Amino acid sequence: MAIAVDKAHAQLAAIVRSSHDAIISKTLEGVITTWNQAAEQLYGYSTDEIIGRHAEVLYPPGRREEEAVILAQISRGERLDQGVTERIRRDGTVVTVSLSTSPIVDDHGQVVGAATISRDIGRLRRVEAKWRAMLEAAPDAIVAVDSTGRITLVNAQTERLFGYHRNELLGQLVEVLVPLPARGIHPEHRKRYLVEPKPRPMGAGIELSALRRDGTEFPAEISLSAIETEDGELVAAAIRDVSERIRFERQLREKNLELEKANKAKDAFLASMSHELRTPLNAIIGFTGTLLMGLPGPLNAAQTHQLQLVETSSHHLLSLINDLLDLAKIESGKVEITPERIDCCEVVREVAQSMRPLAEQRGIVLATDLPAGTCMALADRRALGQILINLVHNAIKFTGEGEVHVRLTGEEPPTIHVSDTGPGIALEDQGRIFRAFERSSATRKHGDEGTGLGLYISHKLAELMGFEIRVNSAPGHGSTFSLMMSG
Repeated sequence: MAIAVDKAHAQLAAIVRSSHDAIISKTLEGVITTWNQAAEQLYGYSTDEIIGRHAEVLYPPGRREEEAVILAQISRGERLDQGVTERIRRDGTVVTVSLSTSPIVDDHGQVVGAATISRDIGRLRRVEAKWRAMLEAAPDAIVAVDSTGRITLVNAQTERLFGYHRNELLGQLVEVLVPLPARGIHPEHRKRYLVEPKPRPMGAGIELSALRRDGTEFPAEISLSAIETEDGELVAAAIRDVSERIRFERQLREKNLELEKANKAKDAFLASMSHELRTPLNAIIGFTGTLLMGLPGPLNAAQTHQLQLVETSSHHLLSLINDLLDLAKIESGKVEITPERIDCCEVVREVAQSMRPLAEQRGIVLATDLPAGTCMALADRRALGQILINLVHNAIKFTGEGEVHVRLTGEEPPTIHVSDTGPGIALEDQGRIFRAFERSSATRKHGDEGTGLGLYISHKLAELMGFEIRVNSAPGHGSTFSLMMSG
């Protein structure tokens, strides 16, 4: 008999070592023969301490007679189904456990011992109590479902969201909360999830709906997770009504469509106005220039003065229209930048030649300092020219006397500096001069009537090419704007 017992116990030992439940085997006399790691953790005894001792050591005083009753049933080949009882740990503390005991039989079918599986349900109860308290305070509806699909727990938010009292839901199949079209296939989905219960977070991209007590449906986001309780494994579903979010997203899409239509209308308007406004302005400027040249006949001093005012105002208005159109293109992302290898010296010479008449008219010297030969950089030629025209034009406009100096420094790609001997820019103004429609205090003092868009447009064009514009200035010491190029 001893050999049969040893063989049966050896077979059992291989099975129980890795179990998360405390598994203990003992003889029909109650002597412990097998003790797994989970038993060590639950009861506090090491294997060496407990093997060979009587199982009564695990019983609280006054309950040790239970062991004899259990062993008598086991000897008859009976199995004790899971029940709740108390056991005592090595340190004397009492633990509430769920317990089941089965006979151990040998190769001849003879009962030779007992195997007991126990689990600490006191911990599970504490966890479950804390879990239930958290559920009641949760902002989402929480529904717990058992393996048969029946609702075992709901929170207060579930009552509010679905319109049921919780007693009406407990024990019902969870399909009561599923809209009729999906109710037929939902049990299959539920069973498939139970086979491999992986957590599914909110917003997993699945379009779902739920059904209220009054028969109304609402769009819902649902997260799923498996939880372990005293009553076994449950599936917890957190349900959130996303009607407001969907309504907001729909309104947002509608607003975006309206804005898109408005932008298209604006672009169409600007495209039309660019022709409708500039064509007559160019005619006015051309005709005024003809009159000032005296081709139709001589003018007196008053007439010359009036025509010069017309010409100046027309040029100002044309510049304003051009700036606004450039701004509209930049803001709408319709400025096309085509980088190419260009000679920066050549671009500077072209800009200086076009701006020199304005400098001479104002009594300003426009000088350039360029290296011999070429100085290449990767840039959009038109955009680079517009940036330099804006920088040189500003420098001439705000320089009462002295000079404007354009120079190139560094190797390829170079840095282009535009310096003036104007009034300078206060430090507090330097942080905002590159914003749209912003003008510095020095600008206002000099009576400038510009749009405040020149530097903003230049800054944006430089960004589009991967360049940067920096300013170095102080009141009374002029300003230097530097275009830092790359590539």
